Order: sequence, then structure tokens, then C-alpha cells
Amino acid sequence: MPFAFLAVVALGLPYLTFQAYVHTVSSSYFALKHVEVRGHDRVGQDQILAAAQIVVGMNVFSVDTSRSEAVISGLDFVKAVRVERRLPDRVEVRIEEYVPAALLVEDGYTVIDAEGKGFLKLAAGAPLGALIDLPLISGLTRADLASERSVVLLGHALEVARIYDEMGLGQLQKLSQVHVDAVMGVSLVTEETGTEVRLGWGRYGERLERLRVVQSTLIRRGMDADYVLVDQDGDLGRVAVGRRPEPGSGDGGGVRATP
Repeated sequence: MPFAFLAVVALGLPYLTFQAYVHTVSSSYFALKHVEVRGHDRVGQDQILAAAQIVVGMNVFSVDTSRSEAVISGLDFVKAVRVERRLPDRVEVRIEEYVPAALLVEDGYTVIDAEGKGFLKLAAGAPLGALIDLPLISGLTRADLASERSVVLLGHALEVARIYDEMGLGQLQKLSQVHVDAVMGVSLVTEETGTEVRLGWGRYGERLERLRVVQSTLIRRGMDADYVLVDQDGDLGRVAVGRRPEPGSGDGGGVRATP
């Protein structure tokens, strides 16, 4: 009798367990009724749920949270994600997105955040959409940003772009790109005239204020300049403005100006 009883129990438990599982996954009590997605801005909710294969009405236990997190993490702009079940009928998806800070100019563009993390590669000629307003950074590659020194250089470039925008200089000359060089410092290229503006290192607000005076003067006089040098460390009041020499025309007549 004890052996027979044990045999019945051994055979019956798996069956009962299976029946309990079938009841659980088929019960309407555990049907998914509410899906809450938070923290997303650039990634659409429909795109997130489609990638994770989360559908209202499915059994909440059918949501594979680990798989959903892995798939959603592969979407553009997604930095981190957490998917959790809330029994009996709810799933929560929390998204942390990258915040685009600039476009790194390489073979095409790489969207980067302020920490130098490249998270989206765009082919040359690809439509930029809302990203078109981001500053273009040249002189660094995505591989360079693995080093702390390059991230510091990126910080200088982003600081200059921010100050340029806050000072309203884009209303005088729209900024085309910010170039950073470990030796020469930060330079700008304007969009309309292609003027190269060398700023050097530091004191960017003062240097850009001098640039404002030069740009206003050139616009008022109907003149263009190939270059504006505001990279003197000793005397920021001394600004060199000029045109590059034409072939066979000597030194090109560069002019030093003190606005």
C-alpha cells in the first residue's frame, strides 16, 4: 500500500501541475488588459510593443520579459529598458532614451550624446529629420571617443556650439560645423559664407563676443571673409580677418583688425 500510494502521488503530481498551468495560462483573470510605457519620446509606443510582441489580451505569463528587454534595447535611441509584469493583468515598460547632443561627421553621421556615446549611425545622404538642428562635430571619430582625452575635446566643441546658439550668433551666420583639434583647439565653419573661425582654447564667451563684432561689421559692409582668427591668448582684442590667397596672387592681403 505505501508503494502504491507513492506511485499514485508520483504520477498524479505532474498531471495536477500541468492542469494548474493550463488553467493559469488560459484563465481570463490573467489576460493582459493594461500596458504602460513610460520614458519614451523619440521611440513610438506602437514600435516598442510590436518589437516586444506584447499584445493586449495575451496571457500576462506569456510576456517574456527578458526577451522583450533584449529586443527593445536594439531600437534606435533606447539606452536602457525594464519590462515587468504586474499581476494579474498589467505590464510596465520603462524606457531610458539617449539624448542626442551632436552629429559626428565621419563616413556619414554618428549621433552621439553629451558623454560621447555614439548610438546611431546614419549613412551619408540619409535624411536627418529633427536631427538637422544638432551641431556637426568634425575632427573626432567614434573610435576616438573611447579615450577620455577625446571625450574632453568633444566637451569643448559642445560648449562652443551651446554658447554660439545662446548668444544668437546663428542669426548673423548660421553654424555649419565645429571642428576640434588636439593642438589648434576649436574652430568653426559658417554655413552661408564658409568662413573658418579659429577660437583656440578656453574663454569661449569672450572670443565669440569678438566674433559677433566682426560678423556684424562684415555684414554691414557687405563683405565676406575666408577666415577670422580669434585664437590669440594674450590679447583677445586682436582679431585677424582676411581672405585666403588666390593662386599666383601673393599673400592674399590678409588684414588684422581690432574691432
